Amino acid sequence: MNINGRKMKLLTLQKILEEQTDIDHCLTATQIVEKLNILNIQAERKGIYDDIEALNMFYAPTDKRKTSKALRIEKDESGKGYYLDNRLFSVSDLKLMIDAIQSSKFLSEAKTIELIEALETLCTKRQAYNLRRQVIVSNRVKNMNTNIHNNVDHINSAIESNEQIRFKYFDYDVKQERLYRKKGAWYVRSPFALVYSDDNYYLLAHDAEKDKIMNFRVDRMASISSTFEPRTGKEAFDKIDLAKYQKYTFSMYSGKIENVTMVFRNNMMNSVIDKFGRQGYAKAVDKDHFEITVPVAVSPQFFGWIFGLGNYVRITSPDSVKEKMKKALSGAMERYE
Repeated sequence: MNINGRKMKLLTLQKILEEQTDIDHCLTATQIVEKLNILNIQAERKGIYDDIEALNMFYAPTDKRKTSKALRIEKDESGKGYYLDNRLFSVSDLKLMIDAIQSSKFLSEAKTIELIEALETLCTKRQAYNLRRQVIVSNRVKNMNTNIHNNVDHINSAIESNEQIRFKYFDYDVKQERLYRKKGAWYVRSPFALVYSDDNYYLLAHDAEKDKIMNFRVDRMASISSTFEPRTGKEAFDKIDLAKYQKYTFSMYSGKIENVTMVFRNNMMNSVIDKFGRQGYAKAVDKDHFEITVPVAVSPQFFGWIFGLGNYVRITSPDSVKEKMKKALSGAMERYE
């Protein structure tokens, strides 16, 4: 066998083990030879043992600081069959990722299927088939903008190049067609970060005219390109604590940041942790209630969150936020009179 033939045999053996073997499905050297022969690749049992040893040397981590959990071809309990062990992701890991991709409204249906198919290559064909049987993409709420990933690429490139971008921003009208804001005029902004929140990607960008950081839904941006002008607003962006940003904004709506005190019923702790995380901010008011004081971007979306919790929460300070909540409630009552 010439050198190209030996290379093809080794690569094909690797592919067979990756696609067809796991701890429950092993192949003997004889079975491997048969599969190679079907593909018109000459092989014999003795050579298979040498090839498996070479592949294990290839899989072995070269960095001593890494853990020993690396791909390796192992023998089954009988000592006769071989399977690929220590894959990068377990089937459970892949299922979790596929579920997350399926449930993401940010991704289009086509991109969802593309990503799931890519993940399926990380397990055996048998496991991929079982995973595919559980995939339901159609009829889910998915994004209508198929250019989202191009948008993300353009934004990341501009951030890396320290350049401003221009784009058009739109909403959907009653016919579900694009209705461009500012009559289709260009927005020119300095991009600084992409934040994933509430199943959507948001761009945090500096508006030079208003000298403030603003949020834009990435899926509602169109015709993004670089202006090749240097970014502005780095000082304003550096003041933002991104780790806490999503905690005090609601649906990424910006607003004046204020320390708001709220009293909750004890059974609302799950909702509080879901929004603000686990921190030592809660203190008991009485045996049935606890109180928290947290920074909040005061916006209609914040008041909507409070309203959704009904009688289980009450804003106690500051008075200015309480008054805004009262006006929001009065406005809602007027609309239904």
